[in-house]
Parts: sequence; C-alpha cells; structure tokens
Amino acid sequence: MVSSHRENEIKLAFASPETAVTRLVAAGAVAVHPRSFEDNTLFDLADHPLTASGRLLRLRTFGGTSVLTFKAPVPGEHRHKVKLEHELVVPDADAMRAILLGIGFLPVYRYQKYRATYRLLGVEAAVDETAIGVFVELEGVEVDVDRAAAALGASPSDFIRATYRDLQEKDAAARGVAAGDMLI
Repeated sequence: MVSSHRENEIKLAFASPETAVTRLVAAGAVAVHPRSFEDNTLFDLADHPLTASGRLLRLRTFGGTSVLTFKAPVPGEHRHKVKLEHELVVPDADAMRAILLGIGFLPVYRYQKYRATYRLLGVEAAVDETAIGVFVELEGVEVDVDRAAAALGASPSDFIRATYRDLQEKDAAARGVAAGDMLI
C-alpha cells in the first residue's frame, strides 16, 4: 500500500496517558487501535543532507506493520506542522533496513513509544507515551484538527509543532545532558 499526501498535525501535552484517554473519550473519540509498542528509525546519508534540509526517511514498526516514510517540508508559515508525506507498507522491516544500509543510508536516530489511536471529529488522534512525556497527536484537515483540539480543551497556544527529536533535544538541554536515541 502506498499513500502520498500533505500531513497536517499538532501535538498536545498531557500529564498522563489516563488523562489523555479520559479527555478523548469524553470528547467522543472512538478507539481504533489498542496501545502497542512502536519503534522508529530515521535514516540519512553520511553528510546528513536529509536532516539539513528538513526532510526525513523513517522506517516504523507498529502493531505488526512496517512502513517506510519520506517527509519533506511544505514552504510557508503554518499554524500546524505541515509536511509532504509519502508512505509505503513494507512486508519485511529487516529486508528494508538491509536495502537502506546497502545503498548508503545510515541510522541516525531511533525513537520508541507506546501508541494507541482513536478517531475524533474526523481526525486521527494518537496517544503517544514517550520517554519525555505523553502527547496526543491530532492529524487531519486543518479545520478538523482545530475542532478536535478545542474539544480536548486546547487552544492554538497549546499546539506543539516540534518533532519528538526536537522535543527530546530541548528536554536534554534543559537537564544538561546529551540527547541520544529516545528509547523506552
């Protein structure tokens, strides 16, 4: 399966997974996928041209499915995090990793989390439990993301557009430590 689209998302911080799920259910969210472990590896070439240009090549395994994703920035100012996104379900993550390594890509960052997904007001709402906190990612059409965020009690000042890597680096800097991989 291949998909290409313009990704539009925000993150909202929550004190705990229980708080996030309670707020989602109270707002009318419907469970789609139960809490499962997710493992992500970002790849780049030795001189990091993807990272330097804001692009991303990721191999993700979640719920028994592996997906190769390429993301690229969308020019302009945006209230949400907006990226061009192409995804391909891959039947064998180990083979895909071997292909990437064989053509010169290197793993440059790995992050793990537990994720449960819901549908809320036309958007995908994912509860992500990470080593740096709990977040709900809302992804969909801009107006629907705004509506879902409002239903959760959030306003645009609460919107987080940063990546998990950016959030981890900020957290590590505040604690005076180096940011490595974000593993659970």
